[in-house]
Amino acid sequence: MTKRITYWILILALQLLVLNHLDLSMYLVPQAFVLLLITLPLHISRLNQVFIAAGLGLIVDFFTATPGIHTSACLWLIVFRMGLLNTQDLKQQVANRLAYTIGSAGLANFAYTTAILVFFYHLYLFFIGGIGAIHWPTYSVTVLASSLLSLTIIAIIQFSITKRT
Repeated sequence: MTKRITYWILILALQLLVLNHLDLSMYLVPQAFVLLLITLPLHISRLNQVFIAAGLGLIVDFFTATPGIHTSACLWLIVFRMGLLNTQDLKQQVANRLAYTIGSAGLANFAYTTAILVFFYHLYLFFIGGIGAIHWPTYSVTVLASSLLSLTIIAIIQFSITKRT
């Protein structure tokens, strides 16, 4: 349990203290903290997953001064995650109380699910953040570039944890 809490604190610190202040480009706004929602243990009830997503979104909203945008995106992400995971055969992982990781789900399933969820999160986040003033070419580039950078960061984190355990 303490490993999981430390993991969450480190990922949140990476997001809030490093990634949110990179200023690489106006097109690169990685949101790698969604890894925390994607890798939630599979045995957690749906209601608790929603509460966790709302709490995580509120924390990120507080530190980024985006009132409700991340909370809304996190809630949609967790609902979408539930739907995607229902299409996969994860009964053994649920019975063993495992988190959804490369090690428990396999590389192909994890990569597929993570890519869809990260892209969806960025698509929703930037749409809500820019509502009323969306410039479609800029929006498209921002979503794709931010999603790719986030996926790269998530892959590095996942592979570094998988090699260790």
